[in-house]
Amino acid sequence: MSEQYDVMQVCENGHQITASYNNNPERRKKFCQDCGAPTYTNCPSCTKEIQGAQITVRKSLLDARIGRVTKVPQYPVDVPKFCENCGEPYPWTRKKIQTAIQILTEFGDLNEEEKKTIEQDVENIAKDVPEAELSARRVKRIWEKCSRAGYAVIMEFASRTAAQILKNP
Repeated sequence: MSEQYDVMQVCENGHQITASYNNNPERRKKFCQDCGAPTYTNCPSCTKEIQGAQITVRKSLLDARIGRVTKVPQYPVDVPKFCENCGEPYPWTRKKIQTAIQILTEFGDLNEEEKKTIEQDVENIAKDVPEAELSARRVKRIWEKCSRAGYAVIMEFASRTAAQILKNP
């Protein structure tokens, strides 16, 4: 049996509306109830649906006799950061990355070397690539100069490894 998934609906700021867009149409919203932003069910870059709750197909004896299949979504489901089809960051991830870069650039009193690498460092942390550890150390050095401005923004998408580096002195 192959895995089946419902579709997730997320606002452009990353608030999950529903992980069961098809199974629970009553939960659908055009705009987010938390921030009023428009919602997405598809990647804006490649148009593939955003993967939602995994669907477990259950058949009871009665269901089998009458030919009915019950689909039960499995929760909880985290809001993804990047599209699994095209690899592009979703709008909410892109906003967090840009916000972190802007905060660090404006309040970080960056030297020329840091200005050259800050965007890539924040993206490395968001993507959790092998270079994320080095990038986290660079960002931490910037925080120490600017009273850790941007800390909360970056910690939202930092991997466990990067978060450990950023947390510890």
